[in-house]
Amino acid sequence: MIANWNDLIGNRHLEQWFGNSIRQQRFGGSFLLVGPPGVGKRSVATLLARTMLCNRNPPESMQPCGTCEACVQVDAETHPDLIRIRKPKDKTVIPVDLLIGRPEVRMQEGFCRDVRLSPYCGRRKVAILEDADFLNEEGANCLLKTLEEPPSDAVIMLVGTSEQKQLPTIRSRCQVIRFAPLNADEATRLIRDVHQIPAEPAEISQAVEIAGGDVPAALRLLSDESRRFRDALIGALASPFPDPIAIRRIVTTRVDEAGKEAPKKRAVLRDVFSMAIGHYRKTMREEAFAAAPRPITLARLDRSVRALRELERMANVSTLIDCYAADIAAGQTGDRGEIGS
Repeated sequence: MIANWNDLIGNRHLEQWFGNSIRQQRFGGSFLLVGPPGVGKRSVATLLARTMLCNRNPPESMQPCGTCEACVQVDAETHPDLIRIRKPKDKTVIPVDLLIGRPEVRMQEGFCRDVRLSPYCGRRKVAILEDADFLNEEGANCLLKTLEEPPSDAVIMLVGTSEQKQLPTIRSRCQVIRFAPLNADEATRLIRDVHQIPAEPAEISQAVEIAGGDVPAALRLLSDESRRFRDALIGALASPFPDPIAIRRIVTTRVDEAGKEAPKKRAVLRDVFSMAIGHYRKTMREEAFAAAPRPITLARLDRSVRALRELERMANVSTLIDCYAADIAAGQTGDRGEIGS
């Protein structure tokens, strides 16, 4: 958790933007914070809450003290004027009960009701809804009135990874704040100094590129276990004649090591396909520089991208691995209709 705005790595323009809005008394309403995982969206939301609720320094200063009772309560998520919810670990979506209360007490508890209460000890209320990507249609509909007509003394922040993962009705009611992916220097500083991962800058840059700017995924790729797996996978993919049985065995073993929980298996398989995409992108660049591009490399890159999309659309993991291994060996795109489009 970052202590103040000076500690923010990347997206430094946000401090000035939010500061100007607060000083001009235009900071309010509903915001949608989107960007790759790990770039600081939750940290910025928390820092904004601390800035707005600090007892010692006014919000206009953009310098929350971090030590007063309010700042400590914000960090501990116990401040009475801070509302914060996220997807429970054992759920696939954000439950409606968290938004509008249990069936027997609908609209008498929950996120939407708490936002409309007057501040307890300050001038503002701050509401943060994490994991907005996991709002289903019912949950999103519960939020519409609150997002469209928030109380004048409330700030609502939804945190997600992409605008496209939010329903149009949510996007249209929020001001979108876009977080850019970290560049190589910023990613290196974050991973080495904040997460304390002893890796070389070139290795960190490669991991971040493979992960598509997803910092948590890059951290997983930098583990010793992931390095060994990546070497085995890339070795199989780089073979002049990839063996589908070997690819299937390598990937299946890795996925099975994640345990029996489906979300963990899918997270590991997502990393696998990201590694494959990074490998084929690198291979295509090398072939282009050598003026010897090979259509089969493009087909295998396309198949890896399609596999990632199929995974996001909840394709069966075992079947997906089998089809992927066979298509990579054959150099096919794997276009089987709508699911891969």
